[in-house]
Amino acid sequence: MTRWMRCFLLLGMAVASPGHADNTTGSVEELLKSGRCVRCNLTGADLQQAALKSAMLQGSILDQANLTGANLSAARLFKAKMRQTNASRANLQQALLRVADMSGIVLRGADLQRADLSQANLEGADLQDADLRKATFEGAFLKNARLVGADLRETVFFGANLDGVDWSGAQLSGTYWFNGKRCREGSVGQCDLGP
Repeated sequence: MTRWMRCFLLLGMAVASPGHADNTTGSVEELLKSGRCVRCNLTGADLQQAALKSAMLQGSILDQANLTGANLSAARLFKAKMRQTNASRANLQQALLRVADMSGIVLRGADLQRADLSQANLEGADLQDADLRKATFEGAFLKNARLVGADLRETVFFGANLDGVDWSGAQLSGTYWFNGKRCREGSVGQCDLGP
């Protein structure tokens, strides 16, 4: 049986059975073994410190999972659901998180340099002290997100919803603002667009 078939079989069992704890365990084992688990149900999974570089997780459900300190650099999480997930100090450099539902996620101290979060839902997300240099949030929904102390130099927010975002102490030098303008050098805590 191919890895794809096993992953889909596990997904089918997770959908068909009322409880999914055993199936989540099977999906976790598959992911750790192959680095691939597309559209898997990993709700509540403990992937703390997991080595998942370049993992293929498109469309997977990682709601309330523990990804603390995990290495997900260059991971493919397109359309993944990561609601209320703890990914503090995780490495998500160059991760593809387009259209992901990350509402309420905790990414404190996480490294998301050059990550693509275009059109992602990050409502109420906690990105305190995260490294977001050169990340893309084009068209993303960041209502009430916490970006306290985050490094946002040269990050792109074009077309993003930034209502109620807490920018306290955030580094915004060279950041591309929601209106396409660039924040001036030395912008901290607020974007200085100049005259």
